[in-house]
Amino acid sequence: MKTENKLMIILFLMAFSTLFLLYAVISADNESMMSAGNSVVPTNADIGKTVYTEGKVLSKRNTFTGDHLIIQIECSDKTVLPIFIPKSTGASSIHSKVNVDDSIGVLGLVEEYDGALELVLKNEKDLIVLN
Repeated sequence: MKTENKLMIILFLMAFSTLFLLYAVISADNESMMSAGNSVVPTNADIGKTVYTEGKVLSKRNTFTGDHLIIQIECSDKTVLPIFIPKSTGASSIHSKVNVDDSIGVLGLVEEYDGALELVLKNEKDLIVLN
C-alpha cells in the first residue's frame, strides 16, 4: 500500500473519531440537562438559549397550516408556556404519546412569537413524558 493511501486512511479515521466524540459529548450534555434539578421557567433573558422545563399539559392542538403541534404546559410557577413542535421534529408522533394532564419535560430553544415566549422543540427525543 502506498504511503499516501495509508496517510489518507489515518486522516479519515482521525476525522471520524473526532466527529464521534463530539456527538457523544453533545448528546450527553442534553441528557444531563434533562432533569428536575435543571428545570427553569423561561424569561425574556433566556431568548435564544436552550433550556429545560417541566410542566403539566393543559392542551394540545395542531396548527391550522403545516401540521405542526402546539402544547400548552403549566410550569411550576403557574406560568402557561406554549411548546411549538414542528412537523419535521415529530409532531404527529408526539401528539399520539402526550395527553392532557400528563407531566412532561422539554428541552427547547426559547423564542418570542407574537410578543409571548414559547419553547421550540428541536429534537423529538428532547420531550419526555414524566408520568
